Amino acid sequence: SRLRLPARPGAGGRRAGALALALDLALALALVLALGACRPRAEESASGRWRSLARDAGIERPHVVLVTIDTLRADALGSYGNRRVETPNLDRLAREGVRFANAATTVPFTLPAHSSMMTGAYPPTHGVRENVGYVLDDRLPTLALILSEAGYATAGFVSAFVLDRRWGIARGFDTFVDEFELEPSGRANLGSVQRDGAETVERAAAWLDARPEGPFFLWVHLFDPHDPYEPPEPFASRYARNPYLGEVAYTDRLVGRLREELERRELLASSLVVVTSDHGEGLGSHREAFHGYFVYDSTVRVPLLVRPPFGPFAGRTVERPVSHVDLLPTVLEAVGLPAPAEAQGRSLLPDLFEMEAGERAVYTESLYPLLHYGWAPLRALRTSKYKLIEAPRWELYDLVADPEEQSNLADELPDVARRMRKELGELSSKLEAGGAEAPQPELDEETLRQLRALGYVAGRGEVAAAAESDRDRADPKEKIEIHQRIMRAQSLLGQGDVATAESVLQELLAADPQVVDAHQMLGSLLAERDEHELAVESYRRALALAPDHQASLFGLATAYKVLGRGDDALVGYRRLLELNPFDNRALLAVSELQVERGQPAEARTVLEGALATDRPGAGVLNRLGELYVAEGRREEAIELFRRAAAEQDRFAQPLFNLAVLSEEGG
Repeated sequence: SRLRLPARPGAGGRRAGALALALDLALALALVLALGACRPRAEESASGRWRSLARDAGIERPHVVLVTIDTLRADALGSYGNRRVETPNLDRLAREGVRFANAATTVPFTLPAHSSMMTGAYPPTHGVRENVGYVLDDRLPTLALILSEAGYATAGFVSAFVLDRRWGIARGFDTFVDEFELEPSGRANLGSVQRDGAETVERAAAWLDARPEGPFFLWVHLFDPHDPYEPPEPFASRYARNPYLGEVAYTDRLVGRLREELERRELLASSLVVVTSDHGEGLGSHREAFHGYFVYDSTVRVPLLVRPPFGPFAGRTVERPVSHVDLLPTVLEAVGLPAPAEAQGRSLLPDLFEMEAGERAVYTESLYPLLHYGWAPLRALRTSKYKLIEAPRWELYDLVADPEEQSNLADELPDVARRMRKELGELSSKLEAGGAEAPQPELDEETLRQLRALGYVAGRGEVAAAAESDRDRADPKEKIEIHQRIMRAQSLLGQGDVATAESVLQELLAADPQVVDAHQMLGSLLAERDEHELAVESYRRALALAPDHQASLFGLATAYKVLGRGDDALVGYRRLLELNPFDNRALLAVSELQVERGQPAEARTVLEGALATDRPGAGVLNRLGELYVAEGRREEAIELFRRAAAEQDRFAQPLFNLAVLSEEGG
């Protein structure tokens, strides 16, 4: 309503005109006040409004339920516009809460994405750059740890081996259920490295009954939409033409089951529920079948649903760009705790209240092309409208007009591209300069076989991520066919089809003999078949192309060891330790060879060098303890066995050694 000024009054009409104007002003003021009551005042914080709503609802500290769904594209849900799939439970959460339409993962891989969720930090800061060969930096506080120290009961239930506790993701959880085992034959298949989501939800429900009194943080991870897409009935028949969507529909049912468990215990009404995925899936978009290689939105854009236990939030949609790094500060502000200084995200509570917020950009990376092939890494920056991808041939997309990212506007919009390139360059440099080199985990051969079953190359690459040299590297866009073949070979190996995998690798190497990973994979395949002489040839070809390729160095040294060529094996293991002094497999192999040669003192010296590091590894501690026993240093050995058992709580050998020493001691 606008103020209506009266016609110019005569002397007798001035009082009437003044009265009319006063009434109009009063009506206008009342309208302003009414509108102000409907939206938060600029000076009123989102945190203050949240606390007020919590008091009105009688909730002192809400429970927190985080559900992460592996490999779930945002556009695979009905609430995000998909009309070919039924996802009633996730759509209901979207209607009851806030849907974030422009949420992005930090890395399209499971472990680094969850590391960002749990620390609020980008990968250069938390140090986990892909799934294999990294451990979350234990100097960073995690969401579970912060909540646990604040009195929350914390429990995590994960469905995939890549989130096993040994990678550091379990830090802060009072209860953490992973327990992924090999088959009795000693060989892994996909069933041994993932768990059906129904079992995960069942275990989480059992914990809800046994948990201590007070607020809790529950994390449930569901792996089911991941390749291979094999949904159970009736979803297999219903989605026979699109089994990926069948997996999504099945996972939606699991989310509904978890909701029922919360409602049955009258917990949903006092719980903040957050649902997201770690990354999407290529499904052929930009010729990427799976995920991790590119940073297009098919794998980077993720669903994010936030359902508060109270308040006027139902059905709201947020279009501003948000990131996985925002989850930790959001949850902490919602429960009344400050975010740690290391967090690089921002709380999303202002978005929930539709408060004005300044434009910002969020960051995504994939170092997979660099770490595995020596090609250029990919980094991306997204705003509400645009997305820039750093590569030898830069890409700029209008996400509003071109959500499929088909039209590269880098040449058409040079000013936008230039501005975003500058911002991305400054952010990347800042993140890398303040980043952490995550410690490498202890990877035994059984662990490596488990990881291969998931389709991930075992072991991280050795190529330094030097930004100044990236421009001289191959553009991943131009090498996608090679990557497709490598991924097919990995998938075949995971399915146990070794013969076809070997054929794919041989064909790839015939077409392009420069692919280091293909030589290394072929060598590994031959070694598992006990064809160690042929394995040596493959590893040597890989090292001729990349002399410091760590996976090939280890494979070659191990092949020499099996063939009885101990001197040659020691050369390889020692070179590997020069490149990576923390490679526990190499340390153990060197010590074993020296013991076999009658040099136990030299073996002990090698292992003792690892004690000076932050993470000597359970295997190293146990083996050194055994050498101490042989030297009669019983008490020192007991201490090392105890440390080994504490380092890896499902490692049986140090417990057995402690039992033997206890028995001998009466």
